[in-house]
Formats: sequence, structure tokens, C-alpha cells
Amino acid sequence: MTNAPRPTKNQRREEAREAARVAREKQLKRQKTLKWLIPTIASVAILAIVAGVVWAVIAFQPPPKKEAGPLNMISDGILFESDGDGGVQYVKTKAIAKGADPVATTPREGVLNIVTYVDFTCPVCKSFEQAYSTSIQSLVAQGTATLEVHPVAILDRNFSGRAVSTRANNVGACVANYAPDKFLDVMSAMYENQATEGTAGMNNAALVDVVKGAGVDDEDVISCINGESFTPWVTAATGRSGVRGTPTVIINGTQWDGTTVKFEDFVSAELAKLQG
Repeated sequence: MTNAPRPTKNQRREEAREAARVAREKQLKRQKTLKWLIPTIASVAILAIVAGVVWAVIAFQPPPKKEAGPLNMISDGILFESDGDGGVQYVKTKAIAKGADPVATTPREGVLNIVTYVDFTCPVCKSFEQAYSTSIQSLVAQGTATLEVHPVAILDRNFSGRAVSTRANNVGACVANYAPDKFLDVMSAMYENQATEGTAGMNNAALVDVVKGAGVDDEDVISCINGESFTPWVTAATGRSGVRGTPTVIINGTQWDGTTVKFEDFVSAELAKLQG
């Protein structure tokens, strides 16, 4: 966080509501117009297959529009750092204004700057979360790393339901906007309750139930999910990301090749670079 006076709870809520309102208005206009570390060989193999399939789907998408985004995701991702007391905290940021570009996060010196691009409906992302999230968050809590999570939606076509991936990742945006301290809990719950590819996926009511199960019963979050407030931003951020598959993991500018290198070896190598 910063040393500036912390806004009151009411001020933070008003900021969050305004960011969501701008995004929701855009979505309504659109609707009217339409009227650590135990990796498995299987996970690595699946990652290679998924990367190839997804690249074929997203390689030739049109340039993304510049949509209004949620609070705390000005880089298109939400950043976590040590709270200095053995825990993890989010880093507060402004929202991306409509028509504006995201602002890249300035890497911290002397730590592992871990950046992940994940789709909450991606089975391999679920495997990655289950294998590594505890260890990654431990590194963050120790002050050895930061973690920046970018939700992207690249698997809509893998479900028979409407915009399943986009709506699922809208959940991440809604939580980042209104309840950012619960983002990691909600992300974990989304993976635990992940719909099977090829099915209709979860409707918005089911997504709300998952979020409530993760301890978020905020009316603004629920309204944001039901109203699909940040789905235009999800689409825009996905296009800007340029990722070829999920999970895409980058540490200090180097992308993990999950097909040939174990994640713990990748982390160890990046730590060795820091230690000279």
C-alpha cells in the first residue's frame, strides 16, 4: 500500500460503485444494440496441448477496445505483496478509464515478480492452482515475491453455454473492484467449483453461490456478477494480453516453459539469478 491517508470504507465503496457503474453502462448499451510445488507429468502434458489449441482460437482476433475496468487492476491484473507481518495484501490502484490504456506494474527490485495469466474455467489453471498457489503465496508473504494475477477469457468456445469463460472471469473483476482482499479466496473457490468443458457451464446465479461460499456476500459484488458489469473489460484485457494459452506464468520477464521445465526448477533458477 502507500503512506497516504487510507480512504474511509464509504469512500472506497463509492469509488468501486463508480467504476462498476461506468462498466455496467457500457455493457447495457451493448446488450441493447444486440437485443508449489508438486507438478504432475499429466499437468505438463495437458498444458502443452491446451496452449496449442487456444493459440489457434485467439491468434487472429481483432484489436481490443479500450473498455473501463475495475479498481485495483490498472495493469489489467491485481497485484499482491507482503503485508510485512507474514501475510499477503493487495495493492490498491485506480481503475482503467474508458478509452485509456492499462498501466504496467513497475517490477520490484530484488524479488521474484510473478505474473500469471489465468482463465477461471481452464482445467490446467486449476491444476496449477492446486499444486503451486500455497507455495507462491508463501513466497509473497515472506517478501520474496510479488504476485500479479491477470484473469483472461479464452475458453468460451469450449462450453455450450453463453460466454461461460467471460462471465467467470468477470467474477474476478467484480471481486477486485469491491472486495479485493477476498480475490485469492474467490479464485480458489472458482477453481474448486469449475464447470466441465463441453457442458453449459455455470449461470450467474451459480457464480454468485460460489462467491458467497468463499465468504463474499456483498450486494455490490452480487449485482456486478448478475449484471456482467466488467465483461467488456474482460474481453478487452484478454485481447491486450496476447497470451497463447493458460496458465501463462512469467517471473522477472522470463516465461515458464511448462512443457520442459518443472515449475520449482524455474523458480529456483530465477531465485539464483537474484542471488547472483
